[in-house]
Amino acid sequence: MAVDEGLLVQAQTSWTLPVLRVYEWNPPAVSLGRFQKREIAVNTDHCKRLGIDIVRRITGGRAVLHHRELTYSIVVRSNNPLFPTDILGTYKVIATCLIAGLNNLGISAAMVSRGGAHAMLVKQQLKDSACFSSPSWYEIMVNGRKIIGSAQRRLSRAFLQHGSILMDYDHRLAAEVISGECSADAVTSITRESGISLPVEEVKRAFIRGFAETLNIQFQC
Repeated sequence: MAVDEGLLVQAQTSWTLPVLRVYEWNPPAVSLGRFQKREIAVNTDHCKRLGIDIVRRITGGRAVLHHRELTYSIVVRSNNPLFPTDILGTYKVIATCLIAGLNNLGISAAMVSRGGAHAMLVKQQLKDSACFSSPSWYEIMVNGRKIIGSAQRRLSRAFLQHGSILMDYDHRLAAEVISGECSADAVTSITRESGISLPVEEVKRAFIRGFAETLNIQFQC
């Protein structure tokens, strides 16, 4: 995530092409939202005992356990013509790319939007829930369960959006290290929806292709 922040600073100060990263965590870690209080949001003793690092994101939102998941991040200049200039517009475009990635894996997903069928569910869960499963606008759900959570940070000339793509989900571990982590029935994963454990590199390629096809661009590694 320090690399993500460095790329955002670079994009803020000079013209750069959009950068997409898809990466894993070793060892597992909990990332705290920018404004969260560590002593309230996470069980530090359990994390230390289990060898789980604790880091703080430069984006807001709730604590996330990075374990059996992929993190995606995209850094873009605010005036890049591929994206709208407003935060909800960029969320929607990126959500469309993420859905394309899931479709490439044979998983049919829905976008949570202000006027969509999930709007009342969103309002209720944002009010009641303190966990990963609480969706915000233009996040990705499968059969009513959250599979990708995202957050964004905007500077005057550039923005970063990153999020957690659940490969699998260990509810008991999440509940042990994160305060307020809720029912496993509210969350799903690529393994659960596909019925098999897919190779990580295959999943990475599916999402990179989803971004490339949706935005009609080619990536250079």
